[in-house]
Amino acid sequence: MRIFESSRSGYTPKIRIINLVDILLILLLFLFVTTTFRAPEQVAVQVALPEAKTAEAVGKGKAPRLVVTVTPDQKIFLGKDQIGLVALEQAMREAKGKDREVTVELSADRNVSYGTVVAIVDAARAAGVHNITAFTKKTVAGQAEPAGR
Repeated sequence: MRIFESSRSGYTPKIRIINLVDILLILLLFLFVTTTFRAPEQVAVQVALPEAKTAEAVGKGKAPRLVVTVTPDQKIFLGKDQIGLVALEQAMREAKGKDREVTVELSADRNVSYGTVVAIVDAARAAGVHNITAFTKKTVAGQAEPAGR
């Protein structure tokens, strides 16, 4: 008695392409769903940063950060919201109360008066925030790239 019937009908195995296409589309769909597309971080306020030859690149730290931007017309922004110096100091105090390692990232236009920058640094110190980063553009062989200092 035979376990397997062998037929001599001449059938040759074939690969069904439609099944492979289905698998390929599922893998492609899985790739699209699981991949995160990251766009460059959008800046709320555009400023022309001053240039410095000795500027250092700033890495992304784990400490919370307050982004303070000063426009050429001396307007101060905390993130995307315009704010005054008194309210800025209060916001810095609140952030310092939540996390002691808070960092202030200051981006000021090159045409901003020195007094405005000093007032912001003074507000940060009054709030107890001593970790302040000022952003500049690093000049490398005629090219300028954003960097922190």
